Amino acid sequence: MNNSKLTPALVGGCTFGVLASLPYIAYINMACCALYIGGGVLSAYLYLREQPPMPSAPYGDGAVVGLLAGLFGGVASAVVAVVVAMTPLGQDPEAANVALAQIEQAGVEPPDWLLEALGLYGVTPLMAAATLVRSCITYMVAGCIGGAVGVAIVHKKEEV
Repeated sequence: MNNSKLTPALVGGCTFGVLASLPYIAYINMACCALYIGGGVLSAYLYLREQPPMPSAPYGDGAVVGLLAGLFGGVASAVVAVVVAMTPLGQDPEAANVALAQIEQAGVEPPDWLLEALGLYGVTPLMAAATLVRSCITYMVAGCIGGAVGVAIVHKKEEV
């Protein structure tokens, strides 16, 4: 892997990874994972703007750059999501209390790990690890698609 793919992937992935974790801005992802795919598109654009015109579109390179952007974006998103969850802006104690009340109403005694997962004790290492894995997988799939789409959008064709 050469450095020419890492820099665009890092910029595109981290930019959209941070945006996708911020409250209210994250709602843009409801439109077909727009921010996740946008990271791949931006990475493909940044990668291809330095490349000379080619006779055929390098969809494989775009997919690889998008995949790397997804990896970097997933890590950035998980870090920001955990930080936001630890702030008053990211905590919603009412939602956790409603979920706990529904569990107790069903006559089930919730185990300690479930109480931690509901966030009653703050952010746990298990929650942080699950967020990291989920973010990386989701971002890598969507980033790969975004990278291929980005190549289709910005590819410079060689004049014949």
